[in-house]
Amino acid sequence: MVGQQIAMPPREALGWFTRPGDCDAVAEWVRSASSRRVGIALDMLCYGGLVASRAAAVELAAALERLNALRELRSRRGDAVIFAFSTITRLGKTVACASDLQEHLLLRSYCQLLDRVERLGEQEARIELERTQRRLDPERLSDYMAVRRRNHAVNRASLQLVAERVIDYLVLAQEDAAPVGIHIPEQIALRDQIDEYRIADRATITCGADEMTMMLTARHMADEVGMAPGIAADFSAQRGADVVPAFESEPLRETVRSHIEIVGGRPALPADCDAILFVHAPIGTQPDISEAPPPGQAPSLAMQAESVVDRVEAAAAAGRLFGLADVAYCNGADPELIAALERRNALSQLGAFAGWNTAANTLGTVVSQLCMMASHTTSLHQESVRRFLAARLMDDYGYQSCVRRAALSYAEQIGADPFCLGEASRDLESFVSTELEPLAYRYVSQLLAACGGSPSARITLPWGRLFEIEIGSPSPLEAPKNLQ
Repeated sequence: MVGQQIAMPPREALGWFTRPGDCDAVAEWVRSASSRRVGIALDMLCYGGLVASRAAAVELAAALERLNALRELRSRRGDAVIFAFSTITRLGKTVACASDLQEHLLLRSYCQLLDRVERLGEQEARIELERTQRRLDPERLSDYMAVRRRNHAVNRASLQLVAERVIDYLVLAQEDAAPVGIHIPEQIALRDQIDEYRIADRATITCGADEMTMMLTARHMADEVGMAPGIAADFSAQRGADVVPAFESEPLRETVRSHIEIVGGRPALPADCDAILFVHAPIGTQPDISEAPPPGQAPSLAMQAESVVDRVEAAAAAGRLFGLADVAYCNGADPELIAALERRNALSQLGAFAGWNTAANTLGTVVSQLCMMASHTTSLHQESVRRFLAARLMDDYGYQSCVRRAALSYAEQIGADPFCLGEASRDLESFVSTELEPLAYRYVSQLLAACGGSPSARITLPWGRLFEIEIGSPSPLEAPKNLQ
């Protein structure tokens, strides 16, 4: 978007779903980095990736040794600016097949019950805790707790690297969690360490995970030009700002504030800001997109969506830079909001948009876009900006809110496991591409028309499951025959 080149390790070194990346190759890449600005996902360096960080394969000593690659880089390149992030382990496990789901849910419940009994003293929860523990395999539970202890030790060691000024800025991102759970004592211990080391200006803890490389890239770009863009948060409803979203441990307004600061921005008022972040917040608890009724059958959300579009149109008319974070649901964009934007021809007015997975994932995506656009107003590559916006609409709404339901139904019809498609992967990929094609053509063509770009997209299921798609860009899209 801003004309910068990003150097990355070879993709084959980064693993594939449950197959870990090549930690030695990544460590060597880190040691030999020639860029002045470096961003490191510590889970990849230490374990072979985020999914690999949830497995017990890597011993603590080996993970700690891999952190030394950063010390070597710092020793060789004293002028390098090094930003990094690590995750605080999620509640539950990786769901790699349908049979994993029950164990994942039991682990989530166990971790929350254990915290309620041990930290909060809710003795009435002890019976349920013991019942849940009896349903878990003792060896698997022991492995899970050992992984948490190992990862916590690595996170403490990463804070030591900040204290040593090896890492210039560190984010500890809390992956899928809840307001209570055994991650809370871990967070408390890490915050105490941050205070002890007096590094609160260079290390932070927040909700999220998947969006962090994007956010650190945006922070690098803002830091490069010495700007801290002022970003004003405009919530669709103040009560929505106080909701703790699904899979997160803090109110929405706190995640908004922390994410603005992580990208290198500063929270600001609408009258004195460089960009506005419109937040389409949940009404009450945040449901999954699978629970969303068809457009027109959720009156309260429809009214809120219309109000959000009113504000979008006003900001566009005033020539303001703004983005829209759709967190009304988790795991997909709100159909009511997209319908209102399309009906009022407001989609093309958006500067940035996201509405995928968790609230933190969505917020980080939008504030990253806004930060880059606000700090590089004279060097923006408009086709890249619009293409990314089109990809978000295709993925977050087109796939997650519309096509994924149909794909899950089709997988059930042919007897395929949606978490592990196996031999059905190619069949489902073809199904998804065909179903998504009309939406893809509509969004890509509409958003790229203004800057003369050619519509193109290639849809794949990168991990052989139906939870996510990947949008590539080889062949131009032809208008599908069933396009209305």
